Amino acid sequence: MRALRLGATALVTALVAAIAVAVYVADEVTRVDRAPLTRSHLLLAPTAEPVSFHTADGLTLRGWFVPASREKAAVLVHGKDTNRLGSDHTLRVARWLRDAGYSLLLFDMRGHGESDGDRFSLGQHERKDVAAAVDVLVGFGFPPGRIVLVGESMGAAVAIQGVALRPDVAAVVADSAYADGPSIVDEAGPGETGLPDWYTAVIVLAARVLFGLDAGEVDPAAVVRANPRVPFLSVHCDGDTLIDPHHARDLRAASANAGTRLWMATGCGHVGASARYPDEYRSQLIGFLDAQLR
Repeated sequence: MRALRLGATALVTALVAAIAVAVYVADEVTRVDRAPLTRSHLLLAPTAEPVSFHTADGLTLRGWFVPASREKAAVLVHGKDTNRLGSDHTLRVARWLRDAGYSLLLFDMRGHGESDGDRFSLGQHERKDVAAAVDVLVGFGFPPGRIVLVGESMGAAVAIQGVALRPDVAAVVADSAYADGPSIVDEAGPGETGLPDWYTAVIVLAARVLFGLDAGEVDPAAVVRANPRVPFLSVHCDGDTLIDPHHARDLRAASANAGTRLWMATGCGHVGASARYPDEYRSQLIGFLDAQLR
């Protein structure tokens, strides 16, 4: 009996410890590492209009509107742990779009930059940020059919999921997106936490119970499948070790739109195509978007 009691005590202690670790890790890994805004809109235009707007769930987001024309506009969606102009990739793409006559809305997603919030959800809630950004451009006079969404990494997956709320946008460009939440969590989770593969499911459960964050509700491929009217350009590098290239192929396979394209760039890593192949990237980007907005 004493051995049984000791065994039961050890089991309960191990279970409590496992739960405590899961709670701690879930709290840590779902928080955004907020990067301060250090770049100026002057890198894009001498004038830009500061904007602040509200999401459907009551958060205030902040960004810039950069005018170029009244004919077409792009919402740029940054990646995790950066901000509206935090990456060199975003700056390159924004300049290419500006030069091609696209007015721009650059904004900080929830929990990032100067916007409200402190957690990320892989797009479960950030899709509301994209929908609110589209509303801002509609308020400036751009018809939804002249608005495109352009995102990188997590922001690319968020942009795709934004179509679930704004299926009337013209097109989506997704650089290094994931196709579904459970897969990317299973694939990237152990590297993020440093814990065994099997423990990822415990952390996911803790995040769902404590914070309402459900990776199962993150399904960009399902959004693509449900919106055959919207064309998608997926860009991915074959050497991406953060988000496996199979995600880009899965997204391409989900689209029934004849205009959807996949460009698998060779010899580069995560969100690396625009730096390695700038001329081809610009050609792919502008050629695809202009074809949708004729």
